[in-house]
Amino acid sequence: MATVRSTGWIDAPVNTVGAALRHTRTAERGLGASRVVRGRAAAGTGELFVPGDEITFRLPPAGLSVGMRMRLERADAQALSSVLVQGPLRQLRHESMLAGTNRRTLVTESLEWTAPFGAFGRLVATAVLRRWILGMLAQRIGTVRALAQEWARRPVVVGTAIVHRGRLLAQQRHYPARHAGRWELPGGRVEPGESEHDAVVRECKEELDLEVVPTGRVGTDVPIGGEPSAAGVSAGGMLLRLYTAEPAEPSPAPRAVEHRALRWVDASELARLDWLETDRLLVHSLRRLLHRH
Repeated sequence: MATVRSTGWIDAPVNTVGAALRHTRTAERGLGASRVVRGRAAAGTGELFVPGDEITFRLPPAGLSVGMRMRLERADAQALSSVLVQGPLRQLRHESMLAGTNRRTLVTESLEWTAPFGAFGRLVATAVLRRWILGMLAQRIGTVRALAQEWARRPVVVGTAIVHRGRLLAQQRHYPARHAGRWELPGGRVEPGESEHDAVVRECKEELDLEVVPTGRVGTDVPIGGEPSAAGVSAGGMLLRLYTAEPAEPSPAPRAVEHRALRWVDASELARLDWLETDRLLVHSLRRLLHRH
């Protein structure tokens, strides 16, 4: 199996870089794709890919190019990966691995493939593809860098995944009318001078009359709003960042202070709820979180 790798540092948190990797613009510009087709799993999820989506492009993008179709398998704050489902190669896998701190992230892009026709096929494919692949991976990192570093300057909105005995607490919107009846996680804006952990605790108290203890983060960040600029990034908008938390008391009794209803759901019920678009983008990460509990 042939492998090509490329690395790059990005001045943005891991969760924000993970969001930029999921963005349709990264697939379009990073792959040099003539077109990107969203899979059926992407319905209503905006511009971020979710596992199960499929991306079509041509490899290489000029000359004697051939069509390829990849399916996204994973998209979180540690990695994004996809595999070949249609194309002339016997096997093709793309993976983006993330490592870093709250301020800086190292991205490692890799592409692995197995060509047909044995050793001769591998030799020809490697000679033809290696230079283009290195350029493609470097271009992807550049696109991710532009998006993530712009998003990292946005005001943060925190969301909270409250888990108790293997179930997640969801709340149903009462207003505005366009969102009434849909489900979301508790949360809100981080106020000036307030830490993100403090905002999680305050919002849960205000919305649920519930004391919680933040325990970590889950999923990638999610950009909200913003208008595209000439440089291809978006101006304005906010950034949703999802935290995990546990009830401070062993027998929690949350109240629907601002919402129509509350519901504890297990992993099998997540996909059946009519989530708001931003929350739906995180359902696959919430499912993995509940499976770990």
